[in-house]
Amino acid sequence: MPPSKLSWLVSSLSILPQNWTVVASASLFGLLVAMNLLGKVIRNTLLVPKLTLMEDLKSVGQKRTDGRIKGRAVVCGGSIAGLLAAAVCSDHFESVLIIESEGSPAELGMDKPKPMEFRTMVDGPNALPTAIPLRKRLIQYLALHGFLPPTILGLQKLFPVNLKTELDYFGCFVPFSFVLSYCNKLTPEVFKAKDPRTPLGLGISRQAFETLLRRLVVKSRPNVSFMTGTINGFKCQTRGDRYLSGVTVKDQDDELATFIVDATGPTQSSYHRWLENSGFGPLPPSLQDEYDPCLSYAQSVYTLPDKLIPEVEKLLPDGLKSGFWSNLPEPSTGETRLIYMYWAEDSHWLMIASGGWGVTKEQRPHGIDELREYTKSLHNAEATPQWIFKLYDLLEEHGDECSPWFADYHPGKMSFIKYHEAQKGTLPSNWVAVGDATIKLNPIYGQGCTKAMIDAVTLDSLLRLVPAQQDLPLDFSDKFFRKVVPRTRGMWDGNKANDYGFSTTQPAKGETLDENAFMRAFSRNFIYAGLEVGVKAIDPQVAGFLQLTYTQLS
Repeated sequence: MPPSKLSWLVSSLSILPQNWTVVASASLFGLLVAMNLLGKVIRNTLLVPKLTLMEDLKSVGQKRTDGRIKGRAVVCGGSIAGLLAAAVCSDHFESVLIIESEGSPAELGMDKPKPMEFRTMVDGPNALPTAIPLRKRLIQYLALHGFLPPTILGLQKLFPVNLKTELDYFGCFVPFSFVLSYCNKLTPEVFKAKDPRTPLGLGISRQAFETLLRRLVVKSRPNVSFMTGTINGFKCQTRGDRYLSGVTVKDQDDELATFIVDATGPTQSSYHRWLENSGFGPLPPSLQDEYDPCLSYAQSVYTLPDKLIPEVEKLLPDGLKSGFWSNLPEPSTGETRLIYMYWAEDSHWLMIASGGWGVTKEQRPHGIDELREYTKSLHNAEATPQWIFKLYDLLEEHGDECSPWFADYHPGKMSFIKYHEAQKGTLPSNWVAVGDATIKLNPIYGQGCTKAMIDAVTLDSLLRLVPAQQDLPLDFSDKFFRKVVPRTRGMWDGNKANDYGFSTTQPAKGETLDENAFMRAFSRNFIYAGLEVGVKAIDPQVAGFLQLTYTQLS
């Protein structure tokens, strides 16, 4: 309560008779206590369990008391969402089979990736060195990523024994350090890896993180097996039966399943083909919410030789040995371009990404000269930290030694399949979809793996309610989607609201870019207020936490 209002209240009470003053004071105190208790009850019993994974996280990894459910779970897709779902299913079913079209662990690798292994030179007079990844279907497979707190919390519960050893093997810091910038308004404080106030986070390449998950699953879940193959669809013994019996695999025998998880990623195969072809559908077009942010960006990756590491550390803000710096545009300024930088001390990688909403190929920089001019041309460029430009100079001076390679990315349309709105009884009972197979989020916001972990933890909570000697209930998939969507929809709505702030975005059918204008304005005022308070506050990390909150919720 502001001091002025508090003074007014005290003055008002002072003119009452003494006994009335005592009664009024006691009543006011009791009301405040009651309101505080009510707020805690609502938060702890309604909001936290419904909107977050925190309550369900407590039971993840615990052994079932009545044994495992009979039969086998088949996971369609062996990337991040598929591996997390497989780890959960292995705790509840007798066995789990992961079917991945691009290779088994032996083919994709179980060892710490070497950045130089898959580089190649592209021919042509104006060609840039690029990279050919093993996983050609996965966007940014070789790029560095930042993973948010829910992912780390889930890993700690799923793999309590092996996680620290594996993170040490990959040379990862948890948490890792970072510094954020919003519309070139810089956080006044660096979040350092060793600072206990730094939020949990993990900086690692997509390739390395997927390899980390494979190693964790293989070493801790002996009832999980892998198979290379392309799934063509589902099998259903009787048309109209709500239980699927397995999957069909191209040029191979069918695989039987007690439970099926679609983790096929942005192809969203269940919605577009598999469900209808097995007798569940056609699903109405209204179940898909789709828009195109018209986003594109270029990534430049440098491998720093040992002798350059001390020089780079001298340039970076104190404490930033592994982490990232980012500068996101604010739509109301008219700026649509972004830039962010990741560095990983152990792998000696440094990645610079630039591009944005409606940015053309000609506007995306690739060399240091272009990056320098691009950075200078951004909104409020004069506030860009000078160490950024000094780093450019160092990379330019030692360009050949850093073996840079470049890649362009076009994420395409974002899509949300609203299975929770499907007519009751139309979805298979022993099937769910996770990760990008239900919501493909804008990768710029870095929330895809968080969404996959929320899906996995939610799935674990519902499987724990199924007795080992019984079939999955008829409404199992319905319950899953109704429970998981309130936890993940905020990511979709926030991403979409921010993307709609850029005039080049193509909105969903029946919508205009004016949708969610209030949410954009609120977020903008929230972040600016955080910056203003953070600069003046005794603890300057206030600003950084508000920025981190914005980037996680937006």
